[in-house]
Amino acid sequence: MNNKLIKKQNTGFFVVLFCMFLGLISCYDDGYEAFEPPVGNINNIQPNTLFTTSIDPDNTLALVFRSYSTDADSYAWDFGDGNTSTEANPDYTYENGGLYTVKLSTTSSDGLIAVDSSDVSPIFVDFNFSMEDTQVTFDNFTSGASSLVWDFGDGSTVEWKAEDTEEDAKFNPVHVYSSADPVLATLTATNYLGHEFVVSKNIEGLQLSTVPEFSFTTSALTVEFTDASILAVAHSWDFGDGATSTEVNPIHTYSESGTYDVVLTTTNESGVSRSITKAVPVGGVEPTFKAMVLNGSCDEYTVNTGDNADAWDMTPNSTIEDDVLGTIDSPYRALWNNTELNAYIDTAYGTNEQPGSSSDGTYVNGEKTRSVKFSDSSRRLYQVVAVEPGIEYTFTIDTRSEAAGINTEVFLLNTEITTEVGIEDFTDAYINITNDFNEEKPSEGNNTFTTSTVRFEATSNFIVIYARALNAIDSSNEVFIDNIDIITPGF
Repeated sequence: MNNKLIKKQNTGFFVVLFCMFLGLISCYDDGYEAFEPPVGNINNIQPNTLFTTSIDPDNTLALVFRSYSTDADSYAWDFGDGNTSTEANPDYTYENGGLYTVKLSTTSSDGLIAVDSSDVSPIFVDFNFSMEDTQVTFDNFTSGASSLVWDFGDGSTVEWKAEDTEEDAKFNPVHVYSSADPVLATLTATNYLGHEFVVSKNIEGLQLSTVPEFSFTTSALTVEFTDASILAVAHSWDFGDGATSTEVNPIHTYSESGTYDVVLTTTNESGVSRSITKAVPVGGVEPTFKAMVLNGSCDEYTVNTGDNADAWDMTPNSTIEDDVLGTIDSPYRALWNNTELNAYIDTAYGTNEQPGSSSDGTYVNGEKTRSVKFSDSSRRLYQVVAVEPGIEYTFTIDTRSEAAGINTEVFLLNTEITTEVGIEDFTDAYINITNDFNEEKPSEGNNTFTTSTVRFEATSNFIVIYARALNAIDSSNEVFIDNIDIITPGF
């Protein structure tokens, strides 16, 4: 009986537990919504975007872009030239070289935007060339270079910078070789990020050029010409009075005295011609020496001067030296010293009568050349040059003004003056230069000068080169002067 009783009690206990479980389930569901997990950037974690660039070695205008972005769902590339892409890793080819800022914007799956940017500098480098004798003209197709170096293969180089602009002669240089040997011409271009790209080409088949040259002797109205040309197979003379000749060494008699511009044109075996012109005085006084302009190139005797204009100073500094070791006194110092004129300039215009000096932006063998300059109304160009009375000379000068209306006056005086009052009474020749305005400054790569010439007959045994630019009053309207010379007929 006890066993039966126990079994009945256990069965009733499980029935009660089962009923309680059903009641709990019905109570838990009543009055509650189903659980949904949170979405969005609940922890405010910002995505990152990053990309790399590389230039395609087979096409330097083409760039390879590769993105390294976290949680990027979409991509927006701006290549800096107006074109875009939505690819993750685009390859893009620029139409023109240059400096561009590329921007990548990525959007994450949560709608957050990340941005990265970087500068790129695609570049195209190539050139062609054409030959005439040993003169080679280079045609430059380069795009996107910040600077160039031409190595002509014979030891000569030319440098160009982007601020010079492609109109500058150094962008498409013309080079004359001294021999017909084959050479390797190399163009090295640097892009705006400092990376160099090199193109080289062989130049073969050069032919030595003819070099026309002649001398002459005069007797009354008759002139005997002597050819000294190199590699000339044909000669053509123009005597300046309408007469011509094809002889090698002609003799010509003029109808009246004067100075004639004689042109000799020689032609080489390949049919290419070159010309030279010389002033030939006839029926007058014949020169016995060449007039020598000191520092006419404005590049000589630059050691310890503090200013490259010592040969043009009316009171040269006594400490000027003229050799690189600094042991030889300048020949300019003892030749002239016009202290009275210097005192007049000091009183009338200020105390800075000597011209200044500056680089003129021109390169010779890779080195910048210099010029003298006016940047104050008190500055003067001054030099005494020995000449011979009765000889007809040609004076030449190169100038460049940086503002309109900056007239440069050049007086060729037959005596030394102590004041500018009445200066016209002592003038054998005069030039008023009004056509040399050039808006670009040498610092911006411009080196275009205007050449002015005048022919004069000397009336004394010296000439004073004297120039001023009264409207050049500061560095915004400077006048640069270079290549000053007095050409003696027959020399």
